Amino acid sequence: MAGITKYLMVLSFFLFFFIYFLQIHVYNNDFWWHLASGKYIAEHHSLPQADPFSYTTHASPSNRKTIILKGYWLAQVIFYEVFSLWNLKGIIILRSLLMLLFLFVIFLNIRKQNVSHLTAIILIAGVFSVAITTGGVRPQLFTFLIFSIVFYLLEDFRMNRSKKVFLIPLLVMVLSNMHPGYIVCLLLISIYLSAQVILFFIKRDSGYATLRGLLAVWVLSILFSIFNPAGLDIFKEIFSIGHYTKGIVEFMPTFSLYAKKIIPVNYAYVIFLFFSLLSLRYFRKIGLVHILLLIVFSIMSFVSIRYVIFYMCIAAPIIARIIVILGEERIFNRLTGVLKKRETFLCLVSGVIGISLVFNAIPSFARYEFKEDESFAVPKAAADFLSKIKIKGNMFNEYGFGGYLIWRLYPDKKVFIDGRALELDALNEYNTFASVSAGQNRSWEDILKKYDISCIVMPPLLPYGKIYPIVEKLFEMDDWVLIYSDQLSLIFLRENSGNSSILEKFAENKEEGFNTIITQASARALRNKRNPYYLITLGKVFFKMGRIDDSEKAFLMASERAPDNAVVKEWLQKLRENKTERIKGR
Repeated sequence: MAGITKYLMVLSFFLFFFIYFLQIHVYNNDFWWHLASGKYIAEHHSLPQADPFSYTTHASPSNRKTIILKGYWLAQVIFYEVFSLWNLKGIIILRSLLMLLFLFVIFLNIRKQNVSHLTAIILIAGVFSVAITTGGVRPQLFTFLIFSIVFYLLEDFRMNRSKKVFLIPLLVMVLSNMHPGYIVCLLLISIYLSAQVILFFIKRDSGYATLRGLLAVWVLSILFSIFNPAGLDIFKEIFSIGHYTKGIVEFMPTFSLYAKKIIPVNYAYVIFLFFSLLSLRYFRKIGLVHILLLIVFSIMSFVSIRYVIFYMCIAAPIIARIIVILGEERIFNRLTGVLKKRETFLCLVSGVIGISLVFNAIPSFARYEFKEDESFAVPKAAADFLSKIKIKGNMFNEYGFGGYLIWRLYPDKKVFIDGRALELDALNEYNTFASVSAGQNRSWEDILKKYDISCIVMPPLLPYGKIYPIVEKLFEMDDWVLIYSDQLSLIFLRENSGNSSILEKFAENKEEGFNTIITQASARALRNKRNPYYLITLGKVFFKMGRIDDSEKAFLMASERAPDNAVVKEWLQKLRENKTERIKGR
């Protein structure tokens, strides 16, 4: 009975995890250029030697181009073949299965530390809370899974001297053809090897066989990882990646994002960090390799939020070990005994909770559509519009939109930029253009002339809530006409660009574009109840539209989220003065 209860609990929670993953729309912008690349490879039966998708990419080769154009080929082909057979439904199911397997491997690793099924499920729930924020469809999904398997095999070798550890070089070789994340797997192996080298020199009479095995795995993994089209280029490129990732949220420091309220705090991650600190107290019992793992991956998670998921994968089994050690302490001994006696009952209660979560998720899942996230990420309707008209001149597009526009508009239209960011000078020009203010006309005009840009496709908001400066400028300029707006996208067309018939047919009042800003800012403010910037944007737009009362309400709500924000204080003062003048005017 006890065994059935435990397995029922585990099954119910993993079923809930799977259903939850299935209900996440395809929202990641990079998925689409991966899909387009997979289609290109499948149709041409070869890897691209030059970039076919962007008109700003030079013909000259570079390490970055080699990695981006060739280093993901296997994952891209898998995505395209799955999409060809089952459309986005297949992609979402594939993503959900990969993430579920990732969690299951971590669960197995936690159980290796001799903790109860209940403790393992609680820890996995913490990892799940982070996984749902990183569940975009990208080749990185394969890295998550293979990283967890490599960690499991290394732990199995450490504890049981299992020869399965020699599967790792093959896994690394496969991953090196899917995603540059195989570097993180090599780092993981290196930490195990480094810890064993230190222990060998401290205790010269033991550990030689383990050291030899780990050294063989490390050498073979590095050699096998070279068998990919990009070769060693990733090692040359790794130190220059910062030039291409500046300003991208997933590369920003985690606690900086929390402090600025750009994203909500993940409390499971914070709790894991607290338990990780306890490892210092139990250094000898936990072991050197686990201490090194926690230190390295904790630092990585501080440096960039994209590494938090790797930290959670590493920390969960080690925290399980810490919990076992805590249970052996005299102060917790009695509590541990009580919990063990009531383990079956607690598993039964947890199983009921898991089943309740499943049944609660089923109604929304029954209404769910397997599709892209049109509300917040994917400019589907804008691409539909662009595909039906023939605009003369080149298109300038937002960085995130680029991937989907490649998928939808190539080969008829090429993009200015996308998530690949193949050229540093084009990226710098994009940043100059997108952040241009009303007074910076020279750089603006130079880029327009250089690339013959006649059309601009943008979302209204930056990822953290402010209005794109270029969008503000376009609203103010008479020679740029709004020809399309929806809940996510704005399309502007330049006058005197040879597109007079399109202008006559589709020109809109620019105030229609304000509705796009209001829709986006309102929806995002509801999703992130800590971020004040969406409300600040709403207040500014309402003010421009003459909706003074609505503007004041928006700034008051922003003040509740960020009482010390100087911009909010300044605007509230401005609105009070405006109200006073209106009263006097009466």
